[in-house]
Amino acid sequence: MIKIKKLVDCSIAEAVTAWNQGFEGYFIDATTTPEKFITRMFTEDLSPSLSIIAFENNVPIGIVMTGLRIVDGKKIAWNGGTGVSKEYRGKGIGKLLIEANLLNLKEESVSLATLEAISENKNAISLYKKMGYVIEDTVEFLTLNGKQRQNPIREFNHNYTVERAAPQQVGQLPFYKATNPWQTRWQSAKIGEGIIVKDDRADVLGYAYYHRIYNNQGEHTSTTMYQCEPKPGADTEEIIHRLAGTIFGDFNDDIIRTVPNLPINKSEKTYSVLKQIGFQTTAQQVYMLKEL
Repeated sequence: MIKIKKLVDCSIAEAVTAWNQGFEGYFIDATTTPEKFITRMFTEDLSPSLSIIAFENNVPIGIVMTGLRIVDGKKIAWNGGTGVSKEYRGKGIGKLLIEANLLNLKEESVSLATLEAISENKNAISLYKKMGYVIEDTVEFLTLNGKQRQNPIREFNHNYTVERAAPQQVGQLPFYKATNPWQTRWQSAKIGEGIIVKDDRADVLGYAYYHRIYNNQGEHTSTTMYQCEPKPGADTEEIIHRLAGTIFGDFNDDIIRTVPNLPINKSEKTYSVLKQIGFQTTAQQVYMLKEL
């Protein structure tokens, strides 16, 4: 008999077992440890009371991790990973987990449920569609690594001003994209840096926020850019180039540059410019929504 329990009522060892077995043979290596699992729960705002684990005979066989944030007064949840142990796949466990997850979200008065699924994972996408999710967009993980032969940032004539801002401040802008995938929202970059572009009237024309990583020797090793968006109607290419140039400099550093889960339709201009600059797609997912 299958029993579903909230993660808050389970041990970390059970959760780690459910996760590692649930993602065995996945498209990427998602193996975790108790320490990594706890850290991820905290840093990604994952909810122990909304995340669930499926058991058979007290053995964990499946898991759904869930996060929750309030956007414009509405509760928006996201699926932080759904996995089922290999020997139980194709037996309806995934459906049971998603049903239980959605029931929990409704009881929590969540307005919108979101998730991402690897584009090649047709079985998962089919299940989510049957459960009422619809595809909102395609999102891509972009990278551009290493020292570039020449600076890809274009020069423009406007004398715009770039100012520093906290990611939280960026999140208050009227054109901030609060419903982009959860990994890209300002809450996922709390320890990062933000920037805004202003014109000579001090009107904000664009924003971005990012996080730089340094090694133990203090050397800059990587930069992740979470969002980079122009104000609708602004000089989009110029604004995006100005923001990217401020974040990545002249691309002369031998570092890893990443842009996670960028929507190719909702952020079409940013996607187009980053592709022109030289960023390459390393993973593609569908972004799915369900109104509750």
